[in-house]
Amino acid sequence: MTLLRSLFTAALLLLAANPAFAQTGITPPFGTADKAMLMIGFAFIGIGILSSGYALSISLSAYAACDKDRRGAAFIPAVMPGSQGLYSFAIGFLMIGTYQAGWGDPQVSFKVALAGILCGLPCLFSALGQAKTAAACIKSINNGQMDQGQALLATGVPELYALVGLAGGFLVMN
Repeated sequence: MTLLRSLFTAALLLLAANPAFAQTGITPPFGTADKAMLMIGFAFIGIGILSSGYALSISLSAYAACDKDRRGAAFIPAVMPGSQGLYSFAIGFLMIGTYQAGWGDPQVSFKVALAGILCGLPCLFSALGQAKTAAACIKSINNGQMDQGQALLATGVPELYALVGLAGGFLVMN
């Protein structure tokens, strides 16, 4: 969490140093704020993609421990945490396209970095929460305490926050 907190602090400092964010429009003296912001924005998108893989390892571990006759009901909740990586991937492509279209414009760099943060962070926390929920639901399916429909509803709730991050990233890009 310390690394994530440091990345977030650095992102806020770089966003504040961007001419698009400042009232004066004066370029910062170190001149690399745009590049650093882009790197941080894409780093957060990468974190959103990687968190999906980590979340899948959590939920699929619970699926692997499931009884053979209950695996059919447990499969969909087990693979649901993989969606956050797709959301981050889609925003990453939008970020690349937007930056190529507005090459060198500080406002474009600001938008791209902000979109990466707005999508990457919710995907990170949503994927981890969804994986924990999926693992608990799979255990409940295995014990006969929950059916597949209930597990899908419970596992789908954390997905909302990843969708909010996707929408936020998309809105910033347009």
